Amino acid sequence: MKRLGLAALAVLIAATASAQQPAAPRGEGDSYGRTVVSVTYTTDGPVDRDEVARLIVIHVGKPLTEDDTGATIRNLFATRRFSDVRILTSQTPDGVEVTIELYRSFKIAPLKFSRPPIARAELRRVLPFNEGDVFEADLLPAGAAAIKRRLAEDGYLNAEVSPEVDFDWKTFKAPVVYRIVPGKPARAAAPFFDGDTAPFGPAELLKKAHMKAGDRYRDSKGRADATRMTELLHKNQRLTGLVELIAAQPTDDGRIMPVYRVSVGPDVQFVTMGIKPKTVRNELHDLAEGQVFDEDTLLFYVEQKKKEFQEKGRYRAKIDYAWKETPEVLTVTVNVDEGPKLAIEKIAFTGNASIPEKELLGLMATKKRGLAILRPGYLVDDEMAGDTSAILGYYQTRGWIRAKVQKPLLTEGSKPDRLIVTIPIEEGPRTVVADVKVEGAEHAADAAAEKTLKIKRGAFFNPYLVRDDVSALQGFYHDHGWREASVKDDVRVSEDGLQANVLYKVEEGDKTFFGKTIVRGNARTKTSRVRRQVAWKEGEPVSESDLLQTQRNLTRTGVFRRVDLRPQAADPRTGVRNVELELQEGRPLSLLYGIGYQYAPDASDNRSDPYLVGGISYNNLFGRMQSAGIEAQFAPISQRGRFQVSFREPYFFNTRYPLTALAYYMVEPIQDVDVRRLGAVLETSRYFGRYLRLSLRYAYERITPVNASDLSPLELLNFPKADQPIEQSTIGPTAFYDRRDDIIDPHRGYYVTGGYKFAFPFINAEARYHKLSMQSAWFKPVGRSVLAVAVRTGGIWPYGPKDIQVPIAERNFAGGRSTNRAFDTDLLGIPGQTVDLDTHATKRTDGQTGSCAGAYPVLSAYDCSAGPHILGGNGFLSFNAELRIPIWGALGATVFYDVAQVWKDFGDIHLSLEGNDGLRQGIGAGLRYMTPIGPIRAEFGWPISPQTHAFQVVQSVTNPDGSTSVLPPPECNPNPSACQGTFKEKSGRFFLSIGYPF
Repeated sequence: MKRLGLAALAVLIAATASAQQPAAPRGEGDSYGRTVVSVTYTTDGPVDRDEVARLIVIHVGKPLTEDDTGATIRNLFATRRFSDVRILTSQTPDGVEVTIELYRSFKIAPLKFSRPPIARAELRRVLPFNEGDVFEADLLPAGAAAIKRRLAEDGYLNAEVSPEVDFDWKTFKAPVVYRIVPGKPARAAAPFFDGDTAPFGPAELLKKAHMKAGDRYRDSKGRADATRMTELLHKNQRLTGLVELIAAQPTDDGRIMPVYRVSVGPDVQFVTMGIKPKTVRNELHDLAEGQVFDEDTLLFYVEQKKKEFQEKGRYRAKIDYAWKETPEVLTVTVNVDEGPKLAIEKIAFTGNASIPEKELLGLMATKKRGLAILRPGYLVDDEMAGDTSAILGYYQTRGWIRAKVQKPLLTEGSKPDRLIVTIPIEEGPRTVVADVKVEGAEHAADAAAEKTLKIKRGAFFNPYLVRDDVSALQGFYHDHGWREASVKDDVRVSEDGLQANVLYKVEEGDKTFFGKTIVRGNARTKTSRVRRQVAWKEGEPVSESDLLQTQRNLTRTGVFRRVDLRPQAADPRTGVRNVELELQEGRPLSLLYGIGYQYAPDASDNRSDPYLVGGISYNNLFGRMQSAGIEAQFAPISQRGRFQVSFREPYFFNTRYPLTALAYYMVEPIQDVDVRRLGAVLETSRYFGRYLRLSLRYAYERITPVNASDLSPLELLNFPKADQPIEQSTIGPTAFYDRRDDIIDPHRGYYVTGGYKFAFPFINAEARYHKLSMQSAWFKPVGRSVLAVAVRTGGIWPYGPKDIQVPIAERNFAGGRSTNRAFDTDLLGIPGQTVDLDTHATKRTDGQTGSCAGAYPVLSAYDCSAGPHILGGNGFLSFNAELRIPIWGALGATVFYDVAQVWKDFGDIHLSLEGNDGLRQGIGAGLRYMTPIGPIRAEFGWPISPQTHAFQVVQSVTNPDGSTSVLPPPECNPNPSACQGTFKEKSGRFFLSIGYPF
């Protein structure tokens, strides 16, 4: 038997094996063409047997070919798990036996650092390899040099870095440890300035440096000092000045001398008219944002300034500038003439014979003057340019392809501060599609059929539909194997502009098919688990959509820092195209910790208090993409918080549906009542396409009011078991369809979500109800602002015994920062039905004077808990609209209108406003500051029609049969008015919160 050895980087095959016959051996190449009777492989280390078998394309019963041999070797080498692959053949009377020898390559795992003086993540970033990469000895010294350079940036000049590597021949992992002896960090020497600092002396510049001679040296400090010195130059009229840290020079005494390159630049003098020089200087300084100031910056400033004036109504503002530079002085001249404040009185059109003026006005962001706050009617060139483009596009999409929209004409209005804007339009002829043809679409008859094309014969010609057809045809080909297919349109319009002939020319190219999927870079994650996220099967036509979906699937797992899909060149004979899936795993272990403060100005207890947050999670257990975590939040003053343990399996029962299991314990407030929840949840969810997520959730939990005395008498009367623990078993689906352009700060789009929950008796669970909730929100730009509108509704339908309550934590509530900001949190409702306004009196047993004595002298022996108290209801409806107005940078304002109500039953819902049981209205305004996790909001809401309600003092009385009644205390009977009062709703509420209300 002879061997064929192939180096790890070889791409060609020298060819295989000789055969041994009873006589003399055969020459090389004699095995090709013979039938393969067996295929086996040997290995010097552990391998993924299924993965190796999948990548071998030499099959029993088929002739041995050079192509199959080469493909097998390429596939195995592409995984980067093998340093050598050798093919052996042995001929038998029945054919040829094939043995593949695999020699494992070592993977770097784990990668550690011994006693690093800086963060390990910093050191990992500078290395020329990552954990999980194939071990290459030549990279170890390069990594040591990179670490030394990084340490030198922090002042460790004499650091010693020595790599150590071990080889585990059982797992073929190569643990790499960089042993670091950093030595004593160097001190900073007096800096050196490369360049003329005049008229500033070095000492003056160094006043801005925080790193002084003798301090611990760090490059980061030197760069920060350079930035501060540059800022000093800019504040002293040297806007073109620049200070840069260019070197860190070791000195003879073991210190480090920072070397700064200095270019002071000319003295920048501002000569202005109509605007203060200081204003121009400061605004230009802010606009440059630390960059070198030049004439391009000034030009951009002038353009932005003109737009700014126009947005304030100064349409005819004129801003001129001049730039005159000498070696000593740069003179910048800016002349501003704001002009009068003008508003649009009317927008008119000429030449629009076919399209009504009202229709055209609806296309425009520019509006005539209306309500000053929402529609000031200011004219802005940029907006008007967009409007004329929109009008032109509107004409062209309806057949007037030769239409022209001229620059608007401005004339004086009926008042000196008014303008009339007239937009001239030349419609031209209207073009009809005379003929539609597709050439070259041999394999896409259905996709190229006229019934599937958007351009229709006899319809008015729309060039945008032509582009859509081209994109759709090309997309069809790219999703069905023809990855190099191209589609071009050829549109020919008659001289009179009345007819158009549309021709689509298709060049299909060769059809290709998915071959092997080569997975590499996964040091911890099992290859079989990665391949489950692949959206295609071997042998299917290559699809761009499947490639994109696979990348999304792998990214959503949260396991990988980088996911690259690289389709390889297709085999010219078979059209098979392998796909290399290059992965870089992230760190699986993550920690969560922090502190916060919960603010509830309407709470009567200590709900406003600090809290601690902590947690730990691991997102790739056993290399199976499973994740587990523990998270806790605790407020030590109020004793509220939550504790949660979770586990996620991405392939439930070997499907693509993930399963999340969690157990939790929490104490949460609903108004002033603390509710304890202990339970477990099973949930599975999956995305269908880009926008739709469906989930199914089962939960079993025990819900208990922590202190039943906090519940109102009406609560105890309506729900006789309200002060007792109730267990519930629920299951239900949720759907979420999201078309927003940004989930944190949406400006356009919409989302729709709905959920259903069914509570049924199971084990000790006794709750019985159906619960349905739905919500939709819509976002649309209005000028520079965003109009946001939301509608929410929900219903609960109990069934079974009437004495079994709907748990308090499941009922519908309204009022607060997310439903109606003119009312207290959870306390908007119908008095006596979904909110209790009565004062609850409890008789003291110690003979002491109670809290009722002040307001109700006849009840001096009682303690009082004033209303309103929570009840909640089974029917809920709300409508919210708000205009989100940008002010400056991340700061914005909001004006809003909220409508909401909670009814006792879903059938009681109706759309009337105000009254005893109608929807309650509120208006308000606020400020917001956008952060990476959402806006911080400070808002104040006013009820449109504040109401006054009568209430009385009551107490809970237990009847002989065990039932509960709510009655005034006996002391109130002689004089009922002494135990009565009126409750007047507050005139406004303030809320501070994070995130948008919807």
